[in-house]
This record gives sequence, C-alpha cells and structure tokens, in this order.
Amino acid sequence: MPDNDAIPVITDEQELLRYGVCRAAIPCDKIPLEKWATELSRVTPLNMAQEDGEYAFYRNILDEPDFPFDAVLDSEIGKAIFRHFGVTSFTEIRLDDAFCIHYNTTQQDTSGAKHMDPSDITVNMCLESSGVTGSEVKFYGTPQLENTLQGSTDIKSFLVKQEAGFATIHWGRHPHSTMPLTTGRRTNIVLTYCYTDPNKSGALMRTCYDTQN
Repeated sequence: MPDNDAIPVITDEQELLRYGVCRAAIPCDKIPLEKWATELSRVTPLNMAQEDGEYAFYRNILDEPDFPFDAVLDSEIGKAIFRHFGVTSFTEIRLDDAFCIHYNTTQQDTSGAKHMDPSDITVNMCLESSGVTGSEVKFYGTPQLENTLQGSTDIKSFLVKQEAGFATIHWGRHPHSTMPLTTGRRTNIVLTYCYTDPNKSGALMRTCYDTQN
C-alpha cells in the first residue's frame, strides 16, 4: 500500500486555490450544523438496509422539503463559485443532485474509490467532524480555477481535511477519493451543480465512476 504520510495535507486556502480546490464557510446561521447532521444521518425506511454497517451511510436529500438549499449559494460558497468557477449568475447553474454521507467506526468500509463527479461544480459541505482521524478527501492533479494562479502541475495528489463548518468546492472533473476513517464520525452534504447550458456542461460525459487517469 502507498505511504499516505508522503501525500501532502494542504490546509492553506491560497495554496488550495492554486491546486484547484476552494474552501468556503457554510452559512451556519441559516444551515445549523448540528441540527442537519443529526437529521440527515438518521435512518429512514428507505435506507434501513444500510444498517448492516458494511459501507458508509448515504441518504438522498434532493427532495428534502425543509433543507435551505437557497442559503448555500447566498453565502461565501456562492461568492467562491462566482470568483473561481466562471459563473456570473446563478441562472447559469442548476442543482442536479444532493445527498448526505455519514462515516463512523462501526462501518467496515469508510473509504471511497477514486472517481470524478457527474457535475460541473461540486460543493461538499462538512456538517460534523467529531474526533476524526483519517477520512480526508484525496485529490489527484491540479486543474486550474479562474482568477487564481496555478500551483505546481508536478504534484500527483494531495489531501484535504474535512472540517465542520466549511465546504470544499471543486470541478466535477477533478478526480478524488476518500481516505479510510480511523476514529470519530463525519457527516457531509454533497451538492452537485451543472451548467444550465448543455453546450457548456461536461457533466453528461461523466458518471460517478472509478478512474485510473
């Protein structure tokens, strides 16, 4: 197995931007972290089968009637999308999918295989990160964001810790995976956005799949 200690953990926000990843604060006044982490990681009849604990817990929330999706873009997250992802109006993008993912040490497999997202822009919001070691998101390569200088293109991969109260924003085409969780529990919401103009969007060319590229 590879030596994960040799993979850099990038925490500086300006350095992250140079490597193609943006970090922005979640509007906690409009999206209370504890409330939604508790609510969305709760077992429902539709996902009761996941209680075997083999894999991470998923829950589709696209049709969740009470979740304040509009508050996501009306925040520092939306400003970051304007600044770094070539969006000048929110009419240019649409929310395509939304789901909660929860990791804890009772699960046998808390990792996620290398893949790209079926989106143009992905917003990964960390609601809860309690006593966590491991469970970083590992990115491969450094696709360039707008209005920022690109970092070294020689870097093969890097890790981004998931900190409660912050969103990780990246191109859907940016390959990434999830490292195994060693201790603690983590709850995130993943929102995938696509350009409304099908001629601009590359999302239809991708499904959420493993990639070796």
